[in-house]
Amino acid sequence: MQKVRIPLSVDPVRNSGKKLSFDGVIPGQNLPRFNEVLASPCTDVEVTLTFDTDEQKIHYFRGQAKASVELVCQRCGDAMPWQLETEFQYAPVTKRRSAEDMPEHYEAVELNELGEVLLHPLVEDELLLALPIVAKHVEQDCKIKSDAMKWGELPAEAEKQNPFAVLQKLKK
Repeated sequence: MQKVRIPLSVDPVRNSGKKLSFDGVIPGQNLPRFNEVLASPCTDVEVTLTFDTDEQKIHYFRGQAKASVELVCQRCGDAMPWQLETEFQYAPVTKRRSAEDMPEHYEAVELNELGEVLLHPLVEDELLLALPIVAKHVEQDCKIKSDAMKWGELPAEAEKQNPFAVLQKLKK
């Protein structure tokens, strides 16, 4: 089955009433903030979305996003492949239900003036949150070994004089 492009925006209330689902891709060029933190531009991101209504009559949608990306190793500075996978579940804020009234397992999402949710920025946010805090190769694969690293020692020329030393002299 051929994957289709995920629409830029959807009406989650209408789609959950129809119990629609999407299985497709978001082109990597549509995710500029995500591409800024990667070593090389992202290819297409695989996304699955399902819209439904729960037993409390809350309209919601859940999804999953997968991407193969290249991150910069923070130890050696080389590019490294990384598999990102994230799952999310959102419920739209409506006139009847505010963000504070939502159950814990739903993340609240605001609707735009047309009553729609912008899916591409939402998936982009989820991918950014799924990135590791510090990306590093496995130690065997990294060209810099953790034993060879030094911490806390600066060369003599790197030490700066205290800018308040002049004031200390004036005080005396």
